[in-house]
Amino acid sequence: MIILKDEEIKSHVNYRIGGKADHLVIVENEKELIGAISDLGKKRSPFFVLGSGTNVLFGDKNFKGTIIKIGLKEVKEREDGLFVSSGVPMAELLDLCLENGLSGLEWAGGLPGTVGGAIRGNAGAFGGEIKDSVFEVKSLVFEGGEPILKARKNTECLFGYRDSIFKHNGEIILSAVFTLAKRDKGEMNGEINKYILYRKEHQPLEYPSAGSTFKNIPLDSVSQEVAEEFKAVIKNDPFPVIPVAAVLDRLGLKGKELGGAQISGKHPNFFINKNNASFDDIIGLINLAKEKALEKYGIVLKEEIEIIN
Repeated sequence: MIILKDEEIKSHVNYRIGGKADHLVIVENEKELIGAISDLGKKRSPFFVLGSGTNVLFGDKNFKGTIIKIGLKEVKEREDGLFVSSGVPMAELLDLCLENGLSGLEWAGGLPGTVGGAIRGNAGAFGGEIKDSVFEVKSLVFEGGEPILKARKNTECLFGYRDSIFKHNGEIILSAVFTLAKRDKGEMNGEINKYILYRKEHQPLEYPSAGSTFKNIPLDSVSQEVAEEFKAVIKNDPFPVIPVAAVLDRLGLKGKELGGAQISGKHPNFFINKNNASFDDIIGLINLAKEKALEKYGIVLKEEIEIIN
């Protein structure tokens, strides 16, 4: 276990925005994690559990408490599937899958973040979602001050569009078992590289961000008039949606700047830290986008990123 005092949060999140945490604790196994949270619980000290920080925006003010950074990184084959700890980066998992010809996660080519974060938000792209390959998830919850380990089969995780039960019940994902099929490695490699190249060409990866700021808009949530206006860009992801990027582009917000933040001109659903942006800069653009989308189209934009302030 590594314990850092008065640690700069911005050093641990993709946005490169954030104040200091009283303490940042890096745990490398379940025993360390349970011990750290048990101790914080007894002290009634606030804490936040962080993966690789690819989908979170912290405020500029200091975090009065402890950030627990998940460093669990075990991977092993079992009879019921591939066991993967929550701290394993998705890129590393995909490399291992490719090496062993295990198919099912090709859509994640170029996806940042950890396995735990991907499961919590039911990450997806190019028509695939992580729920499609999850067999079981093990999580940790404290009940009556005691650590309880829970195992949930796929249907019990209540996966939804960029959602799962873990976004709402306060449980910490420890690991998952994936059911993956055998496939030709050459075919897998070609598909994975295609998605990696697409991300490089269409996303502003050269700037700090938290990826897609808003969830895409389910087609059945908009009026017929709006559906008609955006019919040319509707896509299945994995059901019919209107891309937020297209809406923000139509609203004239592509390239809009506030302070050091910008709604990317390359991909308008990426709100980038272009030049030492503050939390307020990013939030200002988020609020502007929400107001404009509601005003013109009656669309309620919902954040995909997690905001901690």
